[in-house]
Amino acid sequence: MLKKSKIQTFTPELVLEGNNKKFYTSEEENCLIMKFKDSIVLRNGTVFKMKGHGELRNKISTILFEYLRNFNLLTHYIKPIDETSMLVRKLNMIPIKVVVRNIAAGNFCDRFGIEKGTLLDQPVIELYYKNNSAQYPFVNEYHIYALHISTPEEIAMITRTASKINAILRSFFERRNLKFVDARFEFGILGDDIVLGDEISPRTCRIWDGETNEPLDFERVRLNMGNIRESYMEILRRISI
Repeated sequence: MLKKSKIQTFTPELVLEGNNKKFYTSEEENCLIMKFKDSIVLRNGTVFKMKGHGELRNKISTILFEYLRNFNLLTHYIKPIDETSMLVRKLNMIPIKVVVRNIAAGNFCDRFGIEKGTLLDQPVIELYYKNNSAQYPFVNEYHIYALHISTPEEIAMITRTASKINAILRSFFERRNLKFVDARFEFGILGDDIVLGDEISPRTCRIWDGETNEPLDFERVRLNMGNIRESYMEILRRISI
């Protein structure tokens, strides 16, 4: 009698755990499973946790990544896997955080003495070095090249791509009566290409109601405004239309 062969099932293994996401191995070559956590470790060390936080960020990011795909923009996103996870391409991440600002908010107002809510004449692109021990310092191209963080060619491509993504998403949100105040992007290298990584969600973007200027993003946590879940769900409702 022939023995029945055992069906081998793939079990993802944890590769990396960050403050708000986990990355697991995948059956797909050169891909990872990116899982959104319900908890987030804030800069002051405290932990914010909300049931469904990971699911909402995953759903919002999925919609926005798929929208960017229509414009032939390269992102690490491939497809959703479940309520809190998506399949992504494995990137060699560049340790730079790119912030694009359309409206004055946050520490930008303090640094430049500008009133919160001021519409900027043109988007402002800022670069920050992703270094925890140095507390993510603001840098320019000279710092980046001198410290061998990235190359002139990569920075040129990163800023062009970030500018294009911002223009596309800003228009997308405006049509849904939402203000795309600012956003934080992270990029990586895949072969010869610069590719958008991380997530696009209310954790990485400031999004205000188009009429009241009420924050609907993670800023509500920092301002102790409450109703975080309801605000995220309102964003999800509007961008799902």
